Amino acid sequence: MHIVSARDQLADALNLVASVVNSRSTNPITQNVQLVADKTGLELRATDLEVSVRRKLSEVQVKKPGACLLNASLVANLLKDIRNDTLEIVVSGTKSELKAGRDRFELQGADPEEFPKLPEKGQDASVTMSGKDFAAAIRKVGRSVALEKGRYALNGVLLEPAKSAIEFCGTDGRRLGYVKAPAKGKEVKYQVIVPTKGYNLISKVIGNQDTDVTLYLSENRLVANIGGTEVATLLVEGQFPDYRSVVPKDLDKKLVTSTDDLRAALNKAKHLTSIESQAVRLEIAPGELTLRSKSPTHGQAEVRVEIEYDGGEESIGFDPQYILQGLDGVESDKVTFEFKDKETGAILHAGDRANFYYLVMPIDI
Repeated sequence: MHIVSARDQLADALNLVASVVNSRSTNPITQNVQLVADKTGLELRATDLEVSVRRKLSEVQVKKPGACLLNASLVANLLKDIRNDTLEIVVSGTKSELKAGRDRFELQGADPEEFPKLPEKGQDASVTMSGKDFAAAIRKVGRSVALEKGRYALNGVLLEPAKSAIEFCGTDGRRLGYVKAPAKGKEVKYQVIVPTKGYNLISKVIGNQDTDVTLYLSENRLVANIGGTEVATLLVEGQFPDYRSVVPKDLDKKLVTSTDDLRAALNKAKHLTSIESQAVRLEIAPGELTLRSKSPTHGQAEVRVEIEYDGGEESIGFDPQYILQGLDGVESDKVTFEFKDKETGAILHAGDRANFYYLVMPIDI
């Protein structure tokens, strides 16, 4: 193999695919990045056997087709210190020579044939949506995903294609985020649970690109195609809970307030919560919300927010961080907070539950 490439595009692609590699893997071959050159360009591939990524670079001069394996961490770090505009890679057997101006680096690799075969996308079930919508949905619901290992189906985001849309849901039992985003595709019956590493990598690839993402679904894998990059991830096993059944239907009270004002009040009040009880009491009265918190070692806080509310007085405790995470999904100047009592979960949204809502459970104070 013999290729010539702009340094920046090769470094960017290598940094992306190398982010998949697990440096502590017991399988040394997966600590490498595979480079495959043909008449269409250069493809970089990496995998940890659960998540894989391949990125195609078409603006590469391929002088001789072929393949090689390079240690992902070594080459990624090396390219950070190379400032030449152009790089050249010449492969002979399992050795690769990297040329950068007057500098030469001989890199010992391994047989590229030993690299695991990456999964191919299926053609039976697929949906296409805006990349920005995908990344926004993950940002809104991903924070609700259970972080503790062993929660199985809760250790991922549910993706459920519906008619002309795709629904996202994440929960850890204490809070739940839901998003519905427009999508196009065939009628899909799959309900899949995507692990954290998989959906975060897809969002990372999307970045600030104004491009679509096509999701190819199967019973045990999801493959996402974003421009010249493909991400494949194994799915989380297990049955996602029937989240619709736990969303309260009888929330009979509602307040509306400034999203920024509520965020600021929560940020102030949370400084005086205790380590044992990360709780803020919301005292709701007509026209005014009072947030109270107390720390046995540092003191107490009382923060007031003007609200639109004409119901009876209520006092409910919440983890302020959970509400703040929900507010991050509200893309509106005003937030609506629906509630019932101190025993029932509350829902916040931007005035309409149809495309986004966030459920948070109260806590005892």
